[in-house]
Amino acid sequence: MTDRKAVIKNADMSEDMQQDAVDCATQAMEKYNIEKDIAAYIKKVTHPQNIYD
Repeated sequence: MTDRKAVIKNADMSEDMQQDAVDCATQAMEKYNIEKDIAAYIKKVTHPQNIYD
């Protein structure tokens, strides 16, 4: 797999939240190849109900 680097151009989030979002997206892209599956994974992981479990 080629090395990719996330670039955050503009965000209204703390640095920690930004890094968490990048980590989540990276995990999703490593686990899935289909965009629909990647999006579903990110939605599941970042859903407020799952964040505080």
